[in-house]
Amino acid sequence: MTALWKQLRASEVVELNHLYQPRMPVWPTHPKFLLGENESYAGGDSNYNCQLVMGDHCSTHVDSPSHFIATGKTIEQVDVRLLIGRGVLIDVRDVAPGATFGTAEIERWESQHGAIGPDDIAIFHTGWDAKWARRPEQDPFLSDWPGLSAEGTEMLIDRGVSVLGTDALSIDAFGSDTYPVHQRVLGSDRLIIENLTNLARLPPYFTFIALL
Repeated sequence: MTALWKQLRASEVVELNHLYQPRMPVWPTHPKFLLGENESYAGGDSNYNCQLVMGDHCSTHVDSPSHFIATGKTIEQVDVRLLIGRGVLIDVRDVAPGATFGTAEIERWESQHGAIGPDDIAIFHTGWDAKWARRPEQDPFLSDWPGLSAEGTEMLIDRGVSVLGTDALSIDAFGSDTYPVHQRVLGSDRLIIENLTNLARLPPYFTFIALL
């Protein structure tokens, strides 16, 4: 049997993280990403290193249950193996800005590709990653994204899905003030991944690996 590491090295790898860089878009009330040059060759130092300052929801990130659940697990308590599994990519780019998608889109995907099963990682491609831009051009990314419905959330939880992801700033639709998806997913000890990118390069099924 071929060693797992050999199979992984022979596979095509698609990076799903946005590049961390100054002026990248963040939730308006969250800390901005800051990069400070501590030592540099240009400054006469013998090495180069930087200081990074950022919030825990900066760029591509995982929401742990504690994000919305007072007694929920914090990120260091999360079993990293939950973030390794079969990914399913659900294309919802035809959904209107600010609207919700859910059961109809999930059922359509399953009719074409097969059933979504326990421990799958369901990723929604809204197309919002294409709007990612650094300040001062960040406004289109920070508004009007579509999000998952409460009904769609229940369907995926019933399927046994362990992680839900999106290329938008939030899995809940823009303007939501009750955050039903966050409450239900994180409240059931599952995880959310937000601000994913390069989803257009993924097939309907793929191996998903996120290492904290």
